[in-house]
Amino acid sequence: MRRELLKLPKTDIHCHLDGSVRPATLLELARRLKIKLPADNAEDLKRFVQVSPTCRSLKEFLDIFELIYPILRDPLSVERIAYELVEDCAKENTRHVEARFAPVLQESAKFPCEQVVEAALKGLRRGFKDFGTTSSIIICMIRSHGPKENRRAFDTLKKFFRAQDTLEEPCVVALDLAGDEARYPTRDYAAFYEEARALGMWTTCHAGETSGTENLRTALDLQVGRIGHGIHLMEDQKLVAEVARRKVPIEIGISSNVLTKSVPDLMSHPALDFHRAGVAITLNTDDRGIIGSDLTREYEQALTLGFTYPELQRLAIDSTDHLFLPAHNRQKLRRRFESEAAAVLQEQKT
Repeated sequence: MRRELLKLPKTDIHCHLDGSVRPATLLELARRLKIKLPADNAEDLKRFVQVSPTCRSLKEFLDIFELIYPILRDPLSVERIAYELVEDCAKENTRHVEARFAPVLQESAKFPCEQVVEAALKGLRRGFKDFGTTSSIIICMIRSHGPKENRRAFDTLKKFFRAQDTLEEPCVVALDLAGDEARYPTRDYAAFYEEARALGMWTTCHAGETSGTENLRTALDLQVGRIGHGIHLMEDQKLVAEVARRKVPIEIGISSNVLTKSVPDLMSHPALDFHRAGVAITLNTDDRGIIGSDLTREYEQALTLGFTYPELQRLAIDSTDHLFLPAHNRQKLRRRFESEAAAVLQEQKT
């Protein structure tokens, strides 16, 4: 079945660039920058830069980034991981990836936010040229950051944002909010979302990943285009109905949610419940490098949950409707996905 799922055209719209780096690449980059890591070979390094099944919380999951970030405060590093992300996506027929990151976390005195974004765009452009997968960037604010830091991130977004009019030129398209939602509620960042909406920007928001439904309600009040994770949505059936009515997609990362203990175990994941309730969902990697996964595995996990292959095929095609792209580009990708999915189905029959 993995072989069949590999053939499906897919999108990855909740993919953290800094969480997608390969362990072998981290080792090479660290050596170039003369940064010491706790292991001197890629296999042993995985123990430190990939989350283990014994991970106890989202915080423990996020702590891994503290080892990674010093290596990513460098333009060549950012360009390379962006390029390699496109390469990895192309290998499993992921046709479009929206790479998100917080430039403030990767900046330094000699590498400001704007240059972080420019380096990522450069890598994505080279990736498209070499592998054909298209891409765009979502800029994240961080809940634990102060107003000055988040304003710097938002101003960087404003500088680079444009409503993308071509698939062949990656650009910055949307705003996201990530981090500890239990301590820093979404309503505290409402002004940024209102400003983004006034400027015509697309928006998404991590919400309902680790605590209750309050942040989910706020995200809906702020008219976000999509919601990241949304695990706790099922706690409020009226809210489920509202999300379904508004057709706000939930960006699902099954392996991520299991490893961060957002859900107790795989079979407790609500993805199928969302789908059966009429909520639009997409399947995504979240942090493919730190998780040690890929998008095809996420589709395999969905099969284990009870999705059928035709349902997954439809989810893959429908994911094009939720991209932060102008309508004509979404429609162009959808037609391509429908054609390729039909070819896969015909091959299966023969």
